[in-house]
Amino acid sequence: MTVTTTAPGDGHEGDAGVATEVHAHHDTPAHRDTKERLALWLFIGGDAVILALEVFTWFYTRSLNTNGMWRGAACTVSSPCTDGLGNPLTHQVPKASPWYAIVIAALAVVAALLYWAVERNARNRVGRGAISGTAGLALLALLGAIALQCYQFGALPFTTIVGTYASTFIFFMGSTLAHLAILAFIGLGVWNRARLGHYDDGQWYRTRLVRMFAVWIAISICVLAIVSTGFA
Repeated sequence: MTVTTTAPGDGHEGDAGVATEVHAHHDTPAHRDTKERLALWLFIGGDAVILALEVFTWFYTRSLNTNGMWRGAACTVSSPCTDGLGNPLTHQVPKASPWYAIVIAALAVVAALLYWAVERNARNRVGRGAISGTAGLALLALLGAIALQCYQFGALPFTTIVGTYASTFIFFMGSTLAHLAILAFIGLGVWNRARLGHYDDGQWYRTRLVRMFAVWIAISICVLAIVSTGFA
């Protein structure tokens, strides 16, 4: 696209000004979609590295079991251990209830499936109500998972200072909560855009980005849930 502009003269007679050309480049929707998908894949790749490090930390500290303080299996009344503040531990640190992690992971999977439906509805142009309704259900699933994850922080039978298992488990919870919050923030925008009809003109490819991200979030949360509940 070329835009021609005329610069004003200096005020002298006969000065007609100078014509200049400004070249403005605009990406086509296809090019913009390619760039956005590449950026998303780069983000997912970096997040996958972080996930791998989290899982590695869990199994490494679990197998290392420094001073028997993965869960304090050797702590007894006659031979107490000490927590991070020097307080005595006289029993093994209990495991967290697995049901919170399982339900949260299930809600993340439900949200990902609903965003897949959002993409399909937007691609087929089934109507503003169907798209916004499905996006709203996905957002509700995410908000439910966030609420449950926040509640679990107060329902844990341990604190961060009573062993490596406890501190690593709470870190997993924080990671899950952060990912859910990011996806919920994006999901709020998707629901609002769908409500306003921004996907009615064929821009379904933007919902594909959300679906891809939601699927990755569901996978990562399921991995953390499996590790934290199956290998405590």
